Amino acid sequence: MKKIIKLGALSILVSVVLIGCKGDSEDPEDIIVTTPPIPVQITAPMNEQQYVVGDSILLQIGVNNTEGISELSVYVNDSVFAQNLPISAQTITIPTTTNSQVGPTNITIKYKNAKGEIAQESRKVIFFSDITPIERKAEIVKTFAHAKTSYTQGLEFYKGKLFEGTGQYNQSVLAEVDLTSGMKIREHALEGSVFGEGITILNDTIYQITYKSELCYVYDMNFKLIKTFTYIGEGWGLCNDGKYLMMSNGSDEIVWRDPKTFAEVKKITVYDNESNVDLLNELELINGKLFANLYTDTRLVEVDTATGKVLSYIDCTTLMLDSKEPGNDVLNGIAYHPETKKIYLTGKWWSKLYEVRLN
Repeated sequence: MKKIIKLGALSILVSVVLIGCKGDSEDPEDIIVTTPPIPVQITAPMNEQQYVVGDSILLQIGVNNTEGISELSVYVNDSVFAQNLPISAQTITIPTTTNSQVGPTNITIKYKNAKGEIAQESRKVIFFSDITPIERKAEIVKTFAHAKTSYTQGLEFYKGKLFEGTGQYNQSVLAEVDLTSGMKIREHALEGSVFGEGITILNDTIYQITYKSELCYVYDMNFKLIKTFTYIGEGWGLCNDGKYLMMSNGSDEIVWRDPKTFAEVKKITVYDNESNVDLLNELELINGKLFANLYTDTRLVEVDTATGKVLSYIDCTTLMLDSKEPGNDVLNGIAYHPETKKIYLTGKWWSKLYEVRLN
């Protein structure tokens, strides 16, 4: 988990005055060159100033020149917070609640300048969670076989059947897997040049994203390719909330996507009370809470999907020790069986899959 820098970067506005030697000469060096002050500007907060959700932002607006200035407004992210403000120095209180999202928030002022053009200035502030995550542990309830050849990227139950997506070039597949034996009942191989990543199933449709190919494959339940979506950036984990797809890309972001177009619908960033939480990998939604593997970590993270706050960290050291053998890679793969209410975990190239209890 990468710690963000706690000292925010300062955005300093500077008026530059270049003064030459005084005299009667009209030499260019004698000309005074000034940069006129910005008519309306944000004087506080500083860029990347840090807060805890529940705090209020005191937005201080300075006015250097009122001539021709009109239609002053304040935006929080892309939403209007206040409109038609007086053209004068003032402080605007922007409240937040404990239900507000954590992570970066953009505060922007917009106005019409003397030329009738829209001008604006922004500050990015960072909100941390107001709660300390609970420390939990995953305890082994039962152990099953898992294919040692499977570099697990996605794991999901759908209508009582277990499906798995695997990675690595020339090895990536989509498969239906027998829970008891770990054997693949059927599989579909991806092209050798494609590195498979997370999978999810929504309305009898299977979605499988890719690592760097910027492709999402869409299949019917017979593994027949229906269509292919494109997106920008890396693909890591995938799950769904019954309406939208939810995707990770290795950062601290979770993006909701329209299953019909793969267009971005909304996103959150994941923070605890001390830092952002990146390297979010395989995803699973369990009882409305998002669970994610942290790449190369021995823990899972539980996230509130409305705010992005980390609710708990789940220590999976017991599984790591029990599964330890040559060739094993990192913990990855979370599957929730909605009918039995059981949770299953595994890892990349692990020979075991575990039913676990989260305490």
